[in-house]
Amino acid sequence: MHPDGLASTLLSEKFDHGHEPRAEEIALHQRFLRLLAQMEAATVDGDEAEMKRLRPLLERARKRWLAVNVRVARGRY
Repeated sequence: MHPDGLASTLLSEKFDHGHEPRAEEIALHQRFLRLLAQMEAATVDGDEAEMKRLRPLLERARKRWLAVNVRVARGRY
């Protein structure tokens, strides 16, 4: 395994979740949490440019995750 294999996987923008709705919901939640952690780090660092860059990505990730979460919870997938 490549030494950066895990890091590369975690930083990947794409998720291979197949056609499993629950897997998609989990992948989107992980993306949201990763962006949230990046936003918190930028906030602690006082990096206004990074916060400005991450804000729309974080909001879009949150909305996508919540939309899929509702579909999965209601069985509408």
